[in-house]
Amino acid sequence: MKFITAIILAVYLTFSFTPIVNAQNVPPVIRGEGAYLIDVASGQALYTKNPDKQLAPASTTKIMTGLLAIEKGNFSDKVTASSTMLNNKIVYGTQIYLEPGEVLEFKDLLYATLLNSANDAAVALAEHIGNGVPQFVDMMNQRAQEIGATQTHFVNPSGLTEEGHVTTPHDLALIARVAYQNPVFAEYVRTKTQPISRAKTDVPVLMVNQNKLLWRDPYVDGIKLGYTAAAKNCLVASASKDGRQLIGVILKSPGSEIYTDMQAMFEYGFTQFNNSVLKPSGSIISSITVNDEPVDLVIDHPIIVTHKLNEQQPMLSLRVTPLYTRELTSVDKGQVVAKVDVRDGDTLVNTFPLKTSRNVEPVSSSIDSLGSSHLSWIIGSIMVITVIGLIINNNQRKKARYWRRQARLSRRKDLTGSIHSNHTKMK
Repeated sequence: MKFITAIILAVYLTFSFTPIVNAQNVPPVIRGEGAYLIDVASGQALYTKNPDKQLAPASTTKIMTGLLAIEKGNFSDKVTASSTMLNNKIVYGTQIYLEPGEVLEFKDLLYATLLNSANDAAVALAEHIGNGVPQFVDMMNQRAQEIGATQTHFVNPSGLTEEGHVTTPHDLALIARVAYQNPVFAEYVRTKTQPISRAKTDVPVLMVNQNKLLWRDPYVDGIKLGYTAAAKNCLVASASKDGRQLIGVILKSPGSEIYTDMQAMFEYGFTQFNNSVLKPSGSIISSITVNDEPVDLVIDHPIIVTHKLNEQQPMLSLRVTPLYTRELTSVDKGQVVAKVDVRDGDTLVNTFPLKTSRNVEPVSSSIDSLGSSHLSWIIGSIMVITVIGLIINNNQRKKARYWRRQARLSRRKDLTGSIHSNHTKMK
């Protein structure tokens, strides 16, 4: 009986344990139309589904709106809502019901935008920072290009459906990664609830984070969700575990399964991948020559590589680009003179500044000093020679005058003697 029980237990353990391991090894099935999972430290993709397909982002647009507000805005400002709040072609859907002339603190509008996903708050921020929605949208698109989100095009700051308002899973992951690396942004998007101050009554004052995973999963620490009829369910989420941080993107998911799909994607990234240091902080990446002196270029952040467990580490390439157009004649220690792009195949995953390891003084300063001393010596020598020349010349003139005077005296004597001789003869 014990023998049969042992066999049954062994069979049970085999069939109950093996499928879980296999499930972890197999990439998750994501039901959204596009998905992307990125390791924040390395910038490498761990899972993709239609990564470059342009899709509507819905309110995940507000990641860029919030990032720009933090980068360009002033937290001590008070913002006055404009008459745009009454324009139902620009402001509709989720709102905190701002009225023209209502004054709110800048930080409260930011909470309303990132937690409550209020479209009117996003427009109010855009008008305040950009002096108009079109100008702010231009700023959004410019910042997207700077980040490398080249397939993204924004038309409004809220994410409401408009033709041409698109992004890709890859681009949105890049934008979210940059945004979350801003500590102020990170603090906002991991906040669960925040009351805001309003003079009006009977209006929303408690901002509640709409990211349900933030409430359900202890490892999730942001970022933003969205929904429109055209975009369907969209979610960008961050999770941190065992010293690693992952950001996941799912776009155009049919329903609430977007949350379990995101958790499955995180589980896959945390259990099947690991990070290692490719180049530690302070590593010499390249070198340059300044005034015939070698100067090392170093990084002040480690270069991390993410690799799948039990598989060969991916080959990352490093490409150094100088940031100066003219030959350097001097550098200060710690001066940024170049950058290094880290690429996983054709994909840019990270960029780091390269700093100089030491000072190099300009050659021109030593030459000027040397030239100045030489010039002083030469001028002094010329002055001495000139004085000596003047003295010699003066002596020579004195001698010349002396001998001319002696010659005149001699001629006078000769003339006097001749006169006396003739006078004697006449007598």
